[in-house]
Amino acid sequence: MPSLLSPPVLLLILAVAQPSPCQAAWIKDITCPAGTVYRDQRPYAGREEFCERHLPGSLRVKDGPYRHWFSEGHPGGRGNYKNGRQVGPWTECDRFDRCKRTDYEFLYPSESERPGVRPEIPVWYEHGKYVFDFSSCWSTWVTKSGNEDLNLNIGGSGNRCHVSYIPQHVMERGGEGDYFCSIPFSVGKRTLDSLDLMRELPKLGLPQFCRTISHTGEAVMIVDGRFMDVATTVDVQCAVLSHDSGGHEVLTFTLNRYVTELATELAATHGPLISRGSCISGDQTTSISRNAAGQTRFSLSLSDVPAQARKQEHCFAKRVNLKPSCP
Repeated sequence: MPSLLSPPVLLLILAVAQPSPCQAAWIKDITCPAGTVYRDQRPYAGREEFCERHLPGSLRVKDGPYRHWFSEGHPGGRGNYKNGRQVGPWTECDRFDRCKRTDYEFLYPSESERPGVRPEIPVWYEHGKYVFDFSSCWSTWVTKSGNEDLNLNIGGSGNRCHVSYIPQHVMERGGEGDYFCSIPFSVGKRTLDSLDLMRELPKLGLPQFCRTISHTGEAVMIVDGRFMDVATTVDVQCAVLSHDSGGHEVLTFTLNRYVTELATELAATHGPLISRGSCISGDQTTSISRNAAGQTRFSLSLSDVPAQARKQEHCFAKRVNLKPSCP
């Protein structure tokens, strides 16, 4: 059963199979609201029963009552969706029939704190184009029908809008084709030819905010004083290895302009930025400076242990855009 998390996460859904004779005996258990379509899916021994609202642009969302069973007599979840999002009281059980009750809000506290949030589906279709409101980024789950369904798990968390791009074959069987986007709210509302954000955002002249899921962790990740994500490896535009005045080896790097603005603002409001990642030894403060041209630079020190510093150099050389110098 898909659940909406912030930041959004990738979910594995069992492939749909034909109902067995005992499943065929199950009766309709929900009544769908006007304007929605009743769905009854039978993944292996289980069942999903829900309502879908179909929207322009081949988009659809769950809307109305929802029921899920792992197998007959073993419920998985019971509650309601509104515009693709779990809302109100839910009873959720695991495979061992251990259940808990959760109340899902239509607007999370973190969303209420953001002035741009509108409690509406943040992607829609008009005049032959898709419009995505990254400044709102109201958390929900949207599916686009096509030769293969495309699932978008959307959620604003911390400092950025998170969107997981999940083709149906990845949902059902795993494998390649999915990716994750972390887009600053300041990108605002954008008009797109398709919902393939990895391709569409650079077409608009925007930085590449999307990346495949790393199995080795981020080479560089910056968090603010609240330990919320600010920047990751994909945001690094250029990086240089050099030495400071004390002879310590330093990685100096630039970030795309949207993340640079975000990082400097957060450093001023929430204290020093912290760098961490698979190429860094522990957490350390990220230094911010400006060169003679007024361009913002970020830097962090490598290990004082030569052998460890060499490992870090090799790690950065493989994972970030190292250059002799940055403009």
